[in-house]
Amino acid sequence: MKPITGAREIEKYKKLVTDMTLANEQEEYHFRSDWIIKREWKVVPVEDGNHFTEEDIATMVPALQNAGYHTCIAVATEPLEPLPSCFELEITAEDLREFNRDCGLFRFLLSEETASWAISCNEWYNLFAGREPLLEAMLGVPIEEARKRFLAFAEPLAKGNPSDLLLKTALHYAHF
Repeated sequence: MKPITGAREIEKYKKLVTDMTLANEQEEYHFRSDWIIKREWKVVPVEDGNHFTEEDIATMVPALQNAGYHTCIAVATEPLEPLPSCFELEITAEDLREFNRDCGLFRFLLSEETASWAISCNEWYNLFAGREPLLEAMLGVPIEEARKRFLAFAEPLAKGNPSDLLLKTALHYAHF
């Protein structure tokens, strides 16, 4: 994992993130509906493990490598100055663990140059997004199963409150 320091490169990646996420400061880690629909993406919320659990890493790394991805970028979706806000990661267990260790407390979006997939990380959950075959490989289970798992996580925490953040997220992305 290495910081990206070139101003032009940072701006390019920040624009990519801005294009795919909501502008609302409260929800800048959520994907724009038009972005999802235009790219025929599915989005699945996953319980956060600061950001990735060992199980997530063990599934994601081979899925992305088998699809031909060897590096990705991680762009902060919250102000971090004076800390670096943009990183290049090798798609390896070691780099993802380092990312967890160094950036696990902050909101980030991971993707690659062509934005063919993305993972938006925040302090409560991650949003895995992409086309169905790659997304299922990254999740290690069918999309509907992953959605059911997140809903099973969210419902008890919501305690019947339909406006609970986790529950609203589960229900919102079930449509995509």
